[in-house]
Amino acid sequence: MRHIAIMVMGISLFLVNTLAWGDATIESIMKTDGFKGMGASEGTVIKRYQGDRMSASTISKFTGAILSKIAGGGESITITRLDKGVYWNLDPKNKTYTEKAIEPFKMGEPKEQAAKEKHKTRVTKSEVTVKKTGASETINGFPCEEYLLTWLLEMEDLETKAKTRSTMTTNLWTTPETTAIRNVQAEELQFNKAYAHKLGIDLSQEETKRLGIEALGAMSGASGEEMGKGVKRLQEEMSKVKGYPIRSVVNWTMEGDKAAAGAKEEAPSSGSISDIQKSVGGFLGGLAGKVTQKMGGEKPSSTGGKEGAFFSSMTEVKAIQVNSISSDVFEIPAEYVKK
Repeated sequence: MRHIAIMVMGISLFLVNTLAWGDATIESIMKTDGFKGMGASEGTVIKRYQGDRMSASTISKFTGAILSKIAGGGESITITRLDKGVYWNLDPKNKTYTEKAIEPFKMGEPKEQAAKEKHKTRVTKSEVTVKKTGASETINGFPCEEYLLTWLLEMEDLETKAKTRSTMTTNLWTTPETTAIRNVQAEELQFNKAYAHKLGIDLSQEETKRLGIEALGAMSGASGEEMGKGVKRLQEEMSKVKGYPIRSVVNWTMEGDKAAAGAKEEAPSSGSISDIQKSVGGFLGGLAGKVTQKMGGEKPSSTGGKEGAFFSSMTEVKAIQVNSISSDVFEIPAEYVKK
């Protein structure tokens, strides 16, 4: 079950951000305890949309005892210009920027990869439930109601017969859709559609769904048919959620059986925790990732995560605005030097 970390994170984003032409601004905060405390961080993200332009300003820092001292934090700005076909990555501290072309996405890779490799695992159980808890709270001025999403996934290694169980719970707080919120959703949605077109992803809804299922199957080692059943149940349950997501607290726990009798101890299951820890190293990047892998877990930050969770995170919308944005926000400042 290699790369299941990528799969679960992708599903989490799908649940929270299936959203946002005109001007719109969304300010959010994010916190994560990382993977078993590795890479704990927090930050603020401000996304601004103006037609076929998007600017994302991120201020973040590591919060663990080790990485907070070694890697610290900083600010970065990414400007996506669909009209020019480029990404600009700005470094405010050094007043420099890099430029990269927006290139069409190469289709068909997940399917080809899946054809090369025999499925190594099978889904033995996949249960998705969404319940309205009855709890209510005003979050950053937004009146919210809570939904609890629970996804239990059990997979079996076809060689060792060892099973790995993962449970992802999402406490989702939503607010009724106001005119401002609907306008912001429309802005973001229009930009995302134009972005997909720029990447060459002009697929029908059914084609998009099929491609996503194939990709999930390839990453998890399970068949597309098995993953398709789970996605269908997920869509059915998510239809119960009403409103716009303001806060989302995700907790992911994992546990695995010992290898079945006769299995070689020196050949761990492809779904073992150690394999997943190795696979997520790339998320941390650079020095921070290397130090994290060597030094082990750190004291987690406060995300509302459950004790013993393998991964936990919290995202929260602080403000939504539909005011006019200066076009300078989507340009490179004159004092910046290209690297």
